Amino acid sequence: MAVIHPFIVGHGRAGNAIAQALAILKTQITALEIREPIWVERHSPLAPAADGLSLALISNPHGLHAERIFEADRAGFVAIASEKPACVTREQASKLSRVKAKTAIFHVYRQMWGPQELKKMISEKFFGDLITIEGRYWQASTAERALTGPAPQSWKNNIALSGPSDTLLDVGVHWADLAIFLAESFPSKLSGWSSYANAEAAHRDSHVHLVMDFSSGLRALSSITKNAHGATNHFEVNVFGTKASATWTFLNPDEINLGEGRERRVLTKKSSSTGTGHPPFHGAGWMEGYIEILRQLLFEVSGVQSSTRYPTLRENIQLVDALLSSKILKSSAD
Repeated sequence: MAVIHPFIVGHGRAGNAIAQALAILKTQITALEIREPIWVERHSPLAPAADGLSLALISNPHGLHAERIFEADRAGFVAIASEKPACVTREQASKLSRVKAKTAIFHVYRQMWGPQELKKMISEKFFGDLITIEGRYWQASTAERALTGPAPQSWKNNIALSGPSDTLLDVGVHWADLAIFLAESFPSKLSGWSSYANAEAAHRDSHVHLVMDFSSGLRALSSITKNAHGATNHFEVNVFGTKASATWTFLNPDEINLGEGRERRVLTKKSSSTGTGHPPFHGAGWMEGYIEILRQLLFEVSGVQSSTRYPTLRENIQLVDALLSSKILKSSAD
């Protein structure tokens, strides 16, 4: 029986989510012995265990992800999983291109049932020819602090820790990753505009309109904001085709609303074989994606075949590099 030694870098919400996902997988994957995670402090070195398979799990501030991934690769970890984005500068992206270890990125939304089902339907031409993929990712964190006062101790106010962008690289990268996943190709052009209204620091964009053009003629459009007063964690994707359309939202993760002509119907999840393994409508939100990505990575390093694949480091490097070099203009209203 293979022994897995998890090392978690970062003690925040994401680090705790990773630990919870491992605890669930420990009960599900009986062919592996998953040890209790070892928590690594921010400035402590990363070194794999002397026996078994060591897994580095990166959940520290964005600007520090790249160096920890590179360090884990050099130290000999068999696999790495990191929070997004894997890097925040083009220089970091170039450096990470040399990483050899199997590396997953926690783009948890695309691993959930709804996006996976949409991808399958697109591949089977259920929608006919795709016209556009549109959506939004709305949060209220910046809007809330505009009324209650800033959080001066937030690491996101430190450009060295957060990178040169907030909304685009923190949450926009999730939506862009999902659109590319569904489009089954990488965009030939990225553009849009950004606003810094209510920004807590000069580099923290608060609202972004993102446009992605694909060589096939497909276009993806999204509204991405932390400035939506009253918003929850509203992640939404709409697929428009010549024969049908569909809407999936994170707030109703086990339903897809389908439209054909003027007819509407709801497609619901039936299986409980992924994520927590709980029945449909009894899942654990974004935790489902963490569990599924770690399951696939663990299967791969232990030689077990998986029916789906995890989001990879190379995909994230390409996406972040494209976002950083895109034509996203600052709003003249700011």
